[in-house]
Amino acid sequence: MLLKELISLPIYANAKVVAGQDGITNSVQSVNIMDAPDIIHYLKPQELLLTTGYAMKDNPEALLALVTNMAKVGCAGLAIKTKRFLQEVPRDVIERAEKLQFPIIELSLEQSLGDIANYSLSHILEKRTDELHYALTTHKQFSQMIMQGKSTEDVIEALAILIDSPVMLMNQHAGLLFRSSSMTEDLYAELMNVLQGELAAPPLHSSITIPLPLQSFAGTLYSSAVLHPIVTFQLEGCLFALTSDISKQLSNLTKHAMEQAANVIGLELMKKQAVKERSRRYKNEFFSDFVDGLITSEQELLHRSKNYELLNHPVYISVVAKRDTSFDLLRPSSALESDGRFISERDRHYNLLKGEFSKLDLRFVLFTKNEYFCFLIAMHGGQDVTEGKGSKFVEQLKQMVGSLGETHGIPISIGIGNPVSQLPDVPLSYKEAVEALQTGYDARKKQFVQPYRAKNFNNLLRMIPKEELREYYEETFKDMLSIEGKERSDLLKTLSTFYETHCQLAETAKQLFVHRNTVTYRLEKCERLTGRDLRDPVESLRFRTAFSMESLFLAD
Repeated sequence: MLLKELISLPIYANAKVVAGQDGITNSVQSVNIMDAPDIIHYLKPQELLLTTGYAMKDNPEALLALVTNMAKVGCAGLAIKTKRFLQEVPRDVIERAEKLQFPIIELSLEQSLGDIANYSLSHILEKRTDELHYALTTHKQFSQMIMQGKSTEDVIEALAILIDSPVMLMNQHAGLLFRSSSMTEDLYAELMNVLQGELAAPPLHSSITIPLPLQSFAGTLYSSAVLHPIVTFQLEGCLFALTSDISKQLSNLTKHAMEQAANVIGLELMKKQAVKERSRRYKNEFFSDFVDGLITSEQELLHRSKNYELLNHPVYISVVAKRDTSFDLLRPSSALESDGRFISERDRHYNLLKGEFSKLDLRFVLFTKNEYFCFLIAMHGGQDVTEGKGSKFVEQLKQMVGSLGETHGIPISIGIGNPVSQLPDVPLSYKEAVEALQTGYDARKKQFVQPYRAKNFNNLLRMIPKEELREYYEETFKDMLSIEGKERSDLLKTLSTFYETHCQLAETAKQLFVHRNTVTYRLEKCERLTGRDLRDPVESLRFRTAFSMESLFLAD
């Protein structure tokens, strides 16, 4: 209870506040009696100390130090029984208390300190019991509303009636979700104009009170605004209520009611989140089974995909997005999955990606698989996916990646698979999208959009072990490789140019700036050294393949 309420009790009838009048609105949680010299070490915040001053009767400086230290600790006040060991409170102590706004109360001799302490504690506990009963009653009221099928908006309206103040529910970005009927549009606009800076502060972790300027809002003088966070596994938003009474007692009751309303709303949000997560899990399990080839029958595919409106579209495209840096590289994935912070961040990324993708005016379904966010885009017949349109689509995705990085601080990269014309071919498009994403990461890119490109011949050769490539190369050219210096170089260059010009002798001679007979001589020597017919299609393919391998050896 408040100190001014406590000293208004009958047992304090002849008590008098001699200093720190401005501090009598301090909260009192407990009352203590002590007359020891080291009294300060046993005091707690919001505690009222009752004393006769015996320990300081011969040392006035000790009383001055005690008042200073009690104010520093955050004690509620000091009540001294004067006219016994101390005739009066010294002037320097009163001046120090006034400066610190720390209340000093002179007690009369009629009541013992023990009686005063017992009586005070009894009333404090009684008030705490009343507050607890109030909290339980309001929680029961709000819980019954939810169990009866009432909405969150109904709870907000009931809270506003209960505390007789305008109330609104805001999301974590201070955006309005619901408001009571007493929170009119004009009042809301005025408040947002005044409190814009305070509401843009970091997320709440506990209830706070924001003093309001001395002005009327929509014709009513409100003194403060109370904000209480709503938390599930993440901050969902906060309750906002106004109060026109400067009494801290009313504010405490307001906070109790808001706390119970916030608890009930938080539980309702968790229930809805659980339903949404279950539905999302079923959807992700379908997609994972689909792209991993675990759906083996067309009938099962049609049955499970119809829930996501994926049937009967002429074109499907897979897009895979991933955050460039993991949430916590130093922790195992199993720990991350069970971490509320990780879940909160991943859910936020999911919602932001879904919101940004919705702006592209495309029909899509969003899945998650491992660390990937997977968009399966279904296009109707009127949507062109030719190269020109495809490049526009890529530009749109690049703008989305830029927006997520600049506005929300999320570094996202995207891989795009090739379009497919049938639903059963979607796993191929998905694998291409993942491969395209990995290609961008292999090139050390960040915040990129990478369409899939089929591997060229050299990419395929790189997948073969180097030892086997070298063995194939040496077997193809055989004795030509034993020749040293310029002659070997001339033979290999002539043979390579011969194939590049599609086996045209005249064109080969022209490009090498030599006589036609020289080309003929060199090619005949190549046939003798390798034992292969240069114009045979099979041998021609072998030589071309070996020449492609040569650059891989030189790279080593």
